[in-house]
Amino acid sequence: MAKNLRWAAYYPLKPLLKKNSKPNSLTLDRKIQDGVKSGPGSKRNIRLLKANYVKEFAFMVQGEDPLDPNKCFLDLNTLQAREDSAIRQAEAEAERIGVGVSAEGQSIFDALAKTLPVHWDKTTIVVMNEVRVSPPYLPESVKGGTPSANDRVRKVLELERKRLQARTADQ
Repeated sequence: MAKNLRWAAYYPLKPLLKKNSKPNSLTLDRKIQDGVKSGPGSKRNIRLLKANYVKEFAFMVQGEDPLDPNKCFLDLNTLQAREDSAIRQAEAEAERIGVGVSAEGQSIFDALAKTLPVHWDKTTIVVMNEVRVSPPYLPESVKGGTPSANDRVRKVLELERKRLQARTADQ
């Protein structure tokens, strides 16, 4: 396939749907009849263009191979840091999903998590490391913590239950 590619060749494209055309970088693969195109001023913008959508083009100049391994530089430390960050984020998102919990319980957890620090303790929602909300996640199920913290959690529970009931009534 590499034999059929012409990297960074500059062609003035005339697409069928556009009247004005500016020089673009185009890589054409004759086997799949698709091209990779990027216009002037667009950083790392890749667009696939079917060959049958091009009205005409002419070869102007051959550019450098952007995938030349001698000219490519990868900052492995930055890549490792991005990978570590993505793994931490995925683990944090996985911890927010309750195991063995109803959809209603997960929805209540998500509503509480918008404004308060929460985590799961099996099927019990722990809010601010002191207030515990056990299934069936009713305002009466709120235990522990200070009275003001309990009132705040109960209020969020009541509002979320009303929202869930309104959503199920609409369906």
